[in-house]
Amino acid sequence: MLRLFKNPRKVMVQMGAAAAASLSFMIMGMVRAWSSPGMPSLLESNAVPLSESDVSWISSIPPLASLVGSLIAGPCLTYIGRRRTLMLISIPYSIGFLLIGFATHSSMLYIGRILDGAMIGFSAPSAQIFIGECASPRVRGALGAFTAIFLSLGILITYVIGAFVPWNVLAWILSAFPALLFGAMYMMPETPTWLLSKNREEEAKKALQFLRGSHTDVTGEFERLKANMAKGANSQQIQPKDLLKGSVLKPLLLSMALMLLQQFSGINSIIYFTVFIFQKAGSTMDKNLSTIIVGIVQLLATIASMFLVDRAGRRLLLLISGIVMSISLAALGAFFYMLEIYGSDVQLTLGWLPLASLLLFIIAYSSGYANVPFLIMGELFPAKFRSILGSLASCFNLLCTFTIIRSFSDMNKTMGEYGTFWFYMCWCVVGVFFVYFFLPETKGKSLDDIERMFANKKKQQLYAASAETTIGTAVDKNDVFTVETIPRAHVDERLSQSHSNDGYDLDSDEEDNGEVVATPL
Repeated sequence: MLRLFKNPRKVMVQMGAAAAASLSFMIMGMVRAWSSPGMPSLLESNAVPLSESDVSWISSIPPLASLVGSLIAGPCLTYIGRRRTLMLISIPYSIGFLLIGFATHSSMLYIGRILDGAMIGFSAPSAQIFIGECASPRVRGALGAFTAIFLSLGILITYVIGAFVPWNVLAWILSAFPALLFGAMYMMPETPTWLLSKNREEEAKKALQFLRGSHTDVTGEFERLKANMAKGANSQQIQPKDLLKGSVLKPLLLSMALMLLQQFSGINSIIYFTVFIFQKAGSTMDKNLSTIIVGIVQLLATIASMFLVDRAGRRLLLLISGIVMSISLAALGAFFYMLEIYGSDVQLTLGWLPLASLLLFIIAYSSGYANVPFLIMGELFPAKFRSILGSLASCFNLLCTFTIIRSFSDMNKTMGEYGTFWFYMCWCVVGVFFVYFFLPETKGKSLDDIERMFANKKKQQLYAASAETTIGTAVDKNDVFTVETIPRAHVDERLSQSHSNDGYDLDSDEEDNGEVVATPL
């Protein structure tokens, strides 16, 4: 995180781009959090007649609707671009909130929640891919954490507003926030990677120059981007069998496994039933105040993780996050187990334990599993398949979210509260072993380096053979080239020399912390 401030002129625009795209996650948090203050207020007002089944479905239906949105997101990201996709989703977001705010019948609530839920399916892959393609490798982790921070911010804003206004006014206020997303993305450029995929080379270079700052020499990075895009130039059409290749399937399975572990930690069930847990602890704290406390703790912990993600690495954060979540869920389950055996006496002696366990869980989750799986999603996927794989991974994440939320009540009935939390604990333990044995570290690596890790042996040999770079000069109209072989070291030395532009010294091909990025030329 500190490297964001070592060269402000170079990363300030990247920070702005990351913040603009992350506004979609803030709105996602608002959709997710609306039911916590909104549904109790709606039921108290009796403005819209609702059955018990309606209440359950209206609260939990956004993740299910998000499945449809995530499937449509892939083609949209490919054909209309990352920037335009993020701009367009702001309109349905606002319409959904307005339908909820003006609802006079349950059908309006259903349609509004389904519409907002579908846009959640667009937000995750669109924002993360946009940030991943705009950010420099050395700050990509910190900028990728913006999405989780804005998600927590959206939840907190909704909790705070919902504590003072009724359900319909809350929805009206939230309908104004998508305009921020539209305006912010309007001022941002399209990603250089997408522009190159559409053969808009001049626009791509201008976009890269804008993102890196006017005093940065982007020639070397731009040539690497072009070389990376050229690898798939002869096979632009993606065939279904291409998704079964090891270099594509392995990153997808890793990402989906992280999404599964993220949701089966029980985070959404715990957030949704915060009031229930406080009540079980015998707390007299106001229910709205309890949700605000959880929102504040989640936001602060997520911000703290931003300082660590590029310094500590993705693996270490996930390992620590998984271990601490396991401990907190074990303690929470133990409390409910003792409560069932010993009765209300446990509340007198250990009434503080559920609150402490819950806050510890939120801190641990926000420090690792809240943002790292989405960050890795933007890093692991090959450029050619990034849109479709991002859509599939997000779709799977939302399916897991819906499964966990809908199953919480049934699990409590069949397994008891302690069994439910211990079930979540077991998945956190599985996550620790999975990350330790199977997840590679992507800290500080360029997108091309990460793609190289999953290449087959033949392609890895080709990468190794490219230690020497060839520069060709056309000598006739038939594209016959004379070739000069230049050792890689000489190329690195050339790129490290200072440059100038209209009297300004340009930044060399170094990253913000002064370390050369290990990317192929």
